Amino acid sequence: MGKTRRNRVRLVANSNPLALNGIAELLNADDDFMDNGLGPVDTMREQLLNVNVEEKLNALQSLAVLVQSGKKDKLIAICQSDIIRIAAPFLFDRDQPLRNAAAGALRNFTVCMPEVCDILVEQDVLTPLLALLNEYAQDSQWVATFDEAMGGQLDIRSDTFLQAINLLWNLCESSSTALDTFNQSQLIGGLIRCLDHSVYGLDIAISVAQCLLVVSESNQRAWNVLTQHVPALLSLLDLSGSYGHFYLRTLGGGILSNVPALAAAYTNNILNSLAQALAVDHREALSSVLSGHKENDQNESLPILDINMETEEEETEEAAALRRRRLELPTAADIAVKEVSNLLDAHRVAAEIITNLVSCDDEEWVDSDGEESSEAEGVVDYDNENSNGDTQNEEKLPAELVQIIKSLEIVQKLWQKVQVLPDDVIQSLREVSLALVAKVKNLRISSLLCLQNLCNALSSEDMGGVKAIYDVWVELGQQVFKGPQDVTVMEPATSLMRAALERLKKNKELFSQMADNDLELIFNGVKNCSVGEIRANWLRMLGTLGCLLPETLVRTIITFIVEACVDEEDVWTISEALDALMDMFADNDWPKLIVELNLPEVLKKLEKMFKNKMRQQRRELKERYPAVQTVRVNLTRFIRYMEKEVDKYAISA
Repeated sequence: MGKTRRNRVRLVANSNPLALNGIAELLNADDDFMDNGLGPVDTMREQLLNVNVEEKLNALQSLAVLVQSGKKDKLIAICQSDIIRIAAPFLFDRDQPLRNAAAGALRNFTVCMPEVCDILVEQDVLTPLLALLNEYAQDSQWVATFDEAMGGQLDIRSDTFLQAINLLWNLCESSSTALDTFNQSQLIGGLIRCLDHSVYGLDIAISVAQCLLVVSESNQRAWNVLTQHVPALLSLLDLSGSYGHFYLRTLGGGILSNVPALAAAYTNNILNSLAQALAVDHREALSSVLSGHKENDQNESLPILDINMETEEEETEEAAALRRRRLELPTAADIAVKEVSNLLDAHRVAAEIITNLVSCDDEEWVDSDGEESSEAEGVVDYDNENSNGDTQNEEKLPAELVQIIKSLEIVQKLWQKVQVLPDDVIQSLREVSLALVAKVKNLRISSLLCLQNLCNALSSEDMGGVKAIYDVWVELGQQVFKGPQDVTVMEPATSLMRAALERLKKNKELFSQMADNDLELIFNGVKNCSVGEIRANWLRMLGTLGCLLPETLVRTIITFIVEACVDEEDVWTISEALDALMDMFADNDWPKLIVELNLPEVLKKLEKMFKNKMRQQRRELKERYPAVQTVRVNLTRFIRYMEKEVDKYAISA
């Protein structure tokens, strides 16, 4: 097989609630859109151009609500207009409420529709945004203040900073231009002090940490600055208290792990901190939210005694405004949901950090210009009978890192995050918060990916032994076949199954009870799946099972893999299937099967089709091309090996 990399994950926290496919597609959805007379968008534009501050505020508040509503036609209209260019300068306006409204509206836009980040950058949102944030960075006297009478809400200037830092984070996450511009601003040093939650509050500290996490990824200019603030970053690893504190400490670990020098120096500190966060039972926290929600429902259903008292005093406008603000404050239930959200995010980020710590990015693809790269490194020589062994060298992590992972029981903690919640719990969560349901799923995905990387990096003993790995493989199979067919979960789940099964290649006794109907489940998994990556995982597993099962089942597997290759359109999936097929013969000789299935001739036809698809899909393969090319070269040699086996069988017969 060609060289593959372990999965390295991007440390991000934003989601795309609208599930939009791309701004270009949206903008081209209706060429005559602006001819339809869209009142709200035109009205907002007129208000933004009005000299009256109240009119501008109304427009920005309308913009915030409109983009949050997710109406695609309105979002398209805003993108096609110059509203963003008009609104952007209000970020650095003299009027504080105007700044606040502009920051909130633009932040909403990037959250609801991340694809427009490039548009915001093109329309020069960064100039006033960075000027605004630089004002805070240079003001050493600025600290956040909290209104206790209003539930500890931030003052307007601090809330503007909070909205602005979230806007910057979203832009830098989606736009390389935004990140380059941010690097030139030299703001990181000024942002570090805002990690002190005791001065700036958890909301600001968490948002700043999220932003630093994004801008420090693969960004050497950020590394140079962050290495000057090690004590402040290390202090985050010791935070305790609420789930928000756990999230902040996990983000601190992520920032440290993004800087290679700091990741190497403080691996022990980072992993210890992450393990403590992962030790918190997220299922118990979710149960607590559901119980609280149930109690609130019961309280709301109680009859309320309505007493009408006549009074001559009328409510003043100021009192009415204060009453409305209090009505908009988050309820106890809202706060509980936010807290558990912090815990789920902390666990997800912890899994992503561990994934990156155990992943290796030093291996790079070596591309090949020609169609016939013959003696490439990594090609299996099937002409040499003594080279039929396993050609893949098992990569090992440093012994010290392995010991830390084992002592902290990180594998076991992550496995708990993979477990599926009961259907009734999920349904109850949907009634409380759809966002929580999404976060639970994202946590499961990140944990599966992390376990896959650990399974590839650790020995079987370090993963708990072959029986434990087998149990993981079986349980995941049950989850995949019995649960809903959500491809976003299926891909990491089958990837972990594939990695686990690879670890069991020498343990045939574990599969002695496997029968045709078990294989049929996997066959159906291939046939009924629309995602090439998942089909490739299933086909890979079939190849591994071919090394473990008796010859009668091997015949069924070979026949299915060949037929699947014939029907498959995706050349990467074909290459994975063929590689799996060749692996089956690395340690096994089935000359009778080769003859009876006429494999040399069947594979020659398959090789011709494979070459044609490679030529057609070369551009789409991108960095995968060398791996596919390696499989193609191996296939040619494999066919020659098959032909020799046929000749030997004929002579012996």
